[in-house]
Amino acid sequence: MKKFTITNTDQNKWLVSHNEFPKFTCLFEDKKFNYKRTITGLLDPAGNPKEIQLLQKMEKWLEEYHKEKING
Repeated sequence: MKKFTITNTDQNKWLVSHNEFPKFTCLFEDKKFNYKRTITGLLDPAGNPKEIQLLQKMEKWLEEYHKEKING
């Protein structure tokens, strides 16, 4: 099983899932020049260093394999 999976939910939205512990999802919504993200499943994604590191890994994975989604 892949560590991260990406699923399109709508024309301008996609869901990224982290499939290992701690499991979490990020819903991304395309905007004209940037994106909005909603995180579900983490306790403190802004203050816990381990959770921040997981989010950074997820964003690095998106930048490497799904540039068209991150960079528009």
